[in-house]
Amino acid sequence: MKFLQATFISLLAVLAPIKSVLLVTGFLIFADLLSGVLAARKRGEKITSAGFRRTISKLLIYNLAVISGFLVETYMVSNLLPISKLISGVIALVELKSVLENLNTVNGTNIFKTVLFTLDSKNMPQKGDSEEPPTV
Repeated sequence: MKFLQATFISLLAVLAPIKSVLLVTGFLIFADLLSGVLAARKRGEKITSAGFRRTISKLLIYNLAVISGFLVETYMVSNLLPISKLISGVIALVELKSVLENLNTVNGTNIFKTVLFTLDSKNMPQKGDSEEPPTV
């Protein structure tokens, strides 16, 4: 029993530098799950356990990929390449894109385009305005 406890504590100590990366990955996967359930309800699709199984698989595989990248980065290439950051960045982009797609389905419009249009319309000159910037 003491061997297992010591091994677990050692593993936690080795992985402590990437704790925040693992937590953010888990958060993004959970956000994708929630937004996916909402989007499925909006489309009238049946929610099955297969979707939840995919979420558990993603959680395990993504975290294993980040941990593997961190171990290779730290103990094999001596921090020459930020492997764990590259892996976690790709995972974050994939999950964020999935969340945005699900939110677009729930909202019924493209959220990103709506935000850009709103920001653009307040900063761009309107019809009839002069095209030259105001002078001070």
